[in-house]
Parts: sequence; C-alpha cells; structure tokens
Amino acid sequence: MVISELLCAGLKRSVASLLPWDIPWYDPSHAVFFIALYGALGAIGMGLTVALARTLINLLKKDSGH
Repeated sequence: MVISELLCAGLKRSVASLLPWDIPWYDPSHAVFFIALYGALGAIGMGLTVALARTLINLLKKDSGH
C-alpha cells in the first residue's frame, strides 16, 4: 500500500467544501446522499411547521379550558 493511497492524496473526487457549486454532482453517490439529506431535513421541517401551526390554532381557540 502506498502512503498516498492511505492519505487519499490522489483522490480526484474529494470534496473540498460543502457548498453546492463545489460538489461533483456527476458522481451518483453525492447526489443520492444530498437527496436523502435534504429530504430528511424537509420532512423534519414540515413536521415542525405542522406542530407549530396546530399548537397556535389550539392556543387561539376561544373555547379552550386552559
């Protein structure tokens, strides 16, 4: 094993930053990862939005017994 392989110095598809324009989108593994990541973040965000909306609706009801 060569040390450059161990240190990944010759790896051409390494990502230097997480900015969208620096990611090699032609590599399917990157696309699958980011689709899953943004899908999970979107689902969490929608769930939090629905929970917040339902909480506000319940708080603003006039007939609540709180």
